[in-house]
Amino acid sequence: MFRRLLCGVSIALLLCGCSAVRSPEETAAAVRDVYAAASDIEIVTEITSNLNEETMDYTIGYSYEKQGDTASAVMTVLAPESIAGITAEISGDDFTFSYGDTELETAMPDRKGLTPVDATTYLLYDLMHSVPEQVWQEGELLALRYESKTEEGNVVKEIYLHPDSCALAEARIYNNGNQILRCTFETCTLDGK
Repeated sequence: MFRRLLCGVSIALLLCGCSAVRSPEETAAAVRDVYAAASDIEIVTEITSNLNEETMDYTIGYSYEKQGDTASAVMTVLAPESIAGITAEISGDDFTFSYGDTELETAMPDRKGLTPVDATTYLLYDLMHSVPEQVWQEGELLALRYESKTEEGNVVKEIYLHPDSCALAEARIYNNGNQILRCTFETCTLDGK
């Protein structure tokens, strides 16, 4: 009896930072509703990218706007200084990169949602349209876990939100079990919700 009690207390202590959400389906649907209803989203993100055995840090500004059924976004590199000012206008599957007077039209990156350029776009898409595999409370944050199989392998996204506003706090993106992106959201405002 004592062993069972000790084991139960040990497990409770290990899990004290995480707890179940009372109605995960309703919580996930409420988050989807908030993001789908937002007409303007402004985000500043610190992104640590661990791709191709090289770690890079970026600061990205992201502005999303929806009018009716049409949505567009502008991503601007704020740091590092060597590439600050590069912008990408995102509309559907098209990206237009610009820096000063130079513009380059291109399709989405090959690794959809797995690069600093398009990570925010795909995180917002998941929050607006996808059903998470798991929903839980971690400390003061609400956590949602999305999983998908892609040509690159198994992709897992863990997205952490402030439960009162649904504003983004952090995201971790894994590809085949390796963390490739970590996003810390300095600001996230949702208008029109």
